[in-house]
Amino acid sequence: MRIPYGFYLRNGMLEINEREAGVIGEIFHYYLAGASLGKAVNMLSTKRIPSSTGKEKWTRASVDHILSNPKYITLVGFEIFLDVQLEKAVRCNIDYGKANAPRKSSRYISPSTI
Repeated sequence: MRIPYGFYLRNGMLEINEREAGVIGEIFHYYLAGASLGKAVNMLSTKRIPSSTGKEKWTRASVDHILSNPKYITLVGFEIFLDVQLEKAVRCNIDYGKANAPRKSSRYISPSTI
């Protein structure tokens, strides 16, 4: 089992790592303030906060995983976690086609199709 960022293992129980929990809170609040995943990555790099793997550079996927992981409800609270999930759904540009398969929605209409 991989220990989630913001926690550590003590006597077989997950406990909150206060320093990393603060980073998790920053990520959630920064995203709710309108920052994209890329901006959150830049903010973490600017502050020189190492990722959960100890690397200097975070990835958008790791930030997205943090924002989507219900384990972080204990760190940020249920309301903030739900607000982020709703915000993610609003920002999503994935549409579902006829076969219910995900595909990116087209944002622009070509003048030749009008």
